Amino acid sequence: MWRLNIADGGNDPYIFSTNNFVGRQTWEFDPDYGTPEELAEVEAARENFWKNRFQVRPSSDLLWRMQFLKEKRFKQTIRQVKVENEEEITDGTATTTIRRAAHFFSALQASDGHWAGENSGPLFPLPPLVICLYITGHLETVFPREYRKEMLRFMYCHQNEDGGWGLHVEGHSNMYCTILNYICMRLLGEGPDDGQDNACSRGRKWILDHGGAVSIPTWGKAWLSRYSAYLIGQDVNQCPQNFGSFRLFFLYNQVRDNPCGDFRNMYRHISRGSWTFSEQDLGWQVSDCTAEGLKCCLLLTVMPPEIVGEKIEPERLYDSVNVVLSLQSKNGGLSTCEPARAFKWLEWLNPSEMFEDVLIEHEHVECTASAIHALVLFKKLYPGHKKQEIETFIKNAVQYIEEIQMHDGSWYGNWGICFIYGTWFALRGLAAAGKTYHNCLAVRKAADFLLKLQLDDGGWGENYLSCSDKKYIPLKGNRSNLVQTAWTLMGLIHSGQAERDPTPLHRAAKLLINSQMEDGDFPQHEITGASMRTLMVHYSNYRNIFPLWALSEYRQRVPLP
Repeated sequence: MWRLNIADGGNDPYIFSTNNFVGRQTWEFDPDYGTPEELAEVEAARENFWKNRFQVRPSSDLLWRMQFLKEKRFKQTIRQVKVENEEEITDGTATTTIRRAAHFFSALQASDGHWAGENSGPLFPLPPLVICLYITGHLETVFPREYRKEMLRFMYCHQNEDGGWGLHVEGHSNMYCTILNYICMRLLGEGPDDGQDNACSRGRKWILDHGGAVSIPTWGKAWLSRYSAYLIGQDVNQCPQNFGSFRLFFLYNQVRDNPCGDFRNMYRHISRGSWTFSEQDLGWQVSDCTAEGLKCCLLLTVMPPEIVGEKIEPERLYDSVNVVLSLQSKNGGLSTCEPARAFKWLEWLNPSEMFEDVLIEHEHVECTASAIHALVLFKKLYPGHKKQEIETFIKNAVQYIEEIQMHDGSWYGNWGICFIYGTWFALRGLAAAGKTYHNCLAVRKAADFLLKLQLDDGGWGENYLSCSDKKYIPLKGNRSNLVQTAWTLMGLIHSGQAERDPTPLHRAAKLLINSQMEDGDFPQHEITGASMRTLMVHYSNYRNIFPLWALSEYRQRVPLP
């Protein structure tokens, strides 16, 4: 049975860490792990996903959650509450839902302080790895039988009904990912007509029906030619403690040094004081990760030391501020890893044919808004440090956000789907800078945009196609998505909707409350992460984090009986 190991590098000499593997999560197959009852539970979860794979395509990430909950002997002891049709939400109802969600999610915290979670969605990274290992003769050494079995299961589960594979788990079939996944299945040992639900023959038929391998984009041609895997149909088998550990996790994963050597002449940016996209070992500073990390550390500094431990040294916070300030571009916005400074025309040289805006850095509303929010809080707690520089930064960042607002009142989201995500971030940043519905036209337009999209059940739901089409597209059947509903609820709260008319907020909160499951979890809905306009990303913990966050904001800032 599979188990998730935390902060464990094992005995592999090729695996290293700069922070003792804090934040690292590794799956391991242990044939002796698990009781017959637990094995049956795992198989039942797999079967349920398979039966419903075309309704809910992202994984609910249940296997490690089942492991953690059993190891911690979790039991939901707080009674479940629902809001009936004509019933008002009371403070007690909201509080109970929040406590149940927090009780469940805290049980999922790993021993080193972080929350494990699946970061998946794209369907093209695995096949090139398998191709490389196969060609070099190391496939079965690096990936024993049980690992190869799970790779195949992943591809079976995310094959579309028409036989192809998309760029991501919710994407329509395309030649690039269909050919790569077909070849990957064959290299992993499947015959021409093997695979669950005839996966190989169905995949090959889709390829031939759509023009064959010559239709694959440039990246695909490179893989096919480089590794001589270009003949489709060929037999390629021949070719509390929670807060304390949370604080330690943040400190362990803050980057403590700049890149080594003469890094500026190597076109690297400063990184001392930053946080990365994941753990410290990644090494690359990211603007919004640093801003959100800084904000978490600032909030921890105002909490009692008996709960969170010793106060964080101001110098570490100053380092973070320095990184955030250094990342602002001339137009006031922030990109991801370094200030945007290259010519836009360079994007015309983009060789990917599948992604957009990938060659150079571009400013993003999310990164900019996160920086505003963090620096406003920092200025409040440390008013004497770089005061003028921070105030100038915030002024320019606000101006950038206002200038890139779209005509309908929304903002395009780059790292989430899509206009709902971007608009929530923008409203969050503007509110932190003192902008309100009454003194800012951008806030008024954004609130009107969100309110017009509310569905009959009180929620919101946006299709991933909004990212590539660059216009708002609702989910099929006008369904609500709980994560996007949480984003919108918080955005409207930041706009001051509670003072104008709290009814839309109550309707959204009701949907979140009534959607909570018996154990305190929330159901998995459609994919909500995004990148590079066309690539969708699945973050399994979003379904816990954002409903919990939104209901907490709702209870705190919306008057309830």
